Amino acid sequence: MMRDTRLEVDLDAIEHNVGVVRSLLASGPVSSHSGKTPALAAVLKADAYGLGALTVAGSLLKAGADLLAVACLPEALELRERYTDAPLLVMGHTPDRLLPLAVQARVACTIFDERQARMLSEASLTSGESAMVHIKLDTGMNRLGHKPGGGDPELFKRLAALPGLDIRGVYSHLALCDRDSDRAQYGLFQATASAMEEAGLRPPLRHLCDSIGLMRYPEYRLDMVRAGAVLYGVTPMNTPLSDSVDIRVPFALRTRISRLLELKAGEGVGYDYTWRAPEGGALLATLPVGYADGYRRCLANTGFAMVRGRRVPVVGLVCMDQCTADLSALPEAREGDEVLLLGSGPEGELPILEMAAWAKTNRNEILCAIGRRVPRLYHRTGTKLAYRDYVLNREELYG
Repeated sequence: MMRDTRLEVDLDAIEHNVGVVRSLLASGPVSSHSGKTPALAAVLKADAYGLGALTVAGSLLKAGADLLAVACLPEALELRERYTDAPLLVMGHTPDRLLPLAVQARVACTIFDERQARMLSEASLTSGESAMVHIKLDTGMNRLGHKPGGGDPELFKRLAALPGLDIRGVYSHLALCDRDSDRAQYGLFQATASAMEEAGLRPPLRHLCDSIGLMRYPEYRLDMVRAGAVLYGVTPMNTPLSDSVDIRVPFALRTRISRLLELKAGEGVGYDYTWRAPEGGALLATLPVGYADGYRRCLANTGFAMVRGRRVPVVGLVCMDQCTADLSALPEAREGDEVLLLGSGPEGELPILEMAAWAKTNRNEILCAIGRRVPRLYHRTGTKLAYRDYVLNREELYG
């Protein structure tokens, strides 16, 4: 490895989490629409929430994911090169100019207007490939989606008649503001999906729930759920299942001490001297990780790292490429010692929920922010499997 800073990813833990979600689906209500157990769409947007989509996708499929969902077409095309037969769905907007490319790559697009539906139909007739789509309904998030309205029956009839258009699903997204508004969204979604069927448009999949909806509303799981964060160890909070499901943390952000320095009382560190050594001095460790790696600047004088099984405070400003920690309570520390910055390992845990609280943000942003210059190291039960370096565009497989 070219860097001491790296993100370690436990593929066993990810596959375990997929199994937990599949068990939840199997033990919950079947779809009132299909009469079947809901399918699992594994969400890999933002490079699998920072864990590395190319490698993680293989574990998700191996563990039983039925579909891989991403945010944009480039993410889907990256996966298509390696997983030639995997069902892929782009949940975001695909620009008009890229619709033929999506059809050629057998990637399902999200649509919400008739114009793009017709363009996809034309692309299908030109290429000979079916244009797979999921129709998104705007039931209250007011981002993307078709707003249900009075002209829907005729619109749905026109969509159903378009040649080459393979309408695989209809979906929406809960705002998760409160139970009453979620219930209203669910009701509007179901009513509109039923109106589609009455008009002759019959997508086999209805889906509404993300990771939070999956664990908060079993009755809303419908034909498929779109699980993302929960597969990567970020358990939704404040749901009936939050404390009972065995979701494992598969990631550990690590580095090594690059320098140890004894400071005299009053000496400052880094820009602006936002922290100075107290009376009696301090033992300062420099760590080769900064906000360009995803270790956020706002963690300065707020966050903690873990060295030799003990928490130590991050002091001074977090810089682009480096930060510093006060190791005064750990005089036995040495240059080259391992440092845990986030996640879990044999030495303990720095939970993502705590870091999110320190940074005053949510947990997904913490994980997704881990930069591309941080190599990813994949393992199972401690055995190294693969290493991916985005900067050098290098991927190594171990025996």
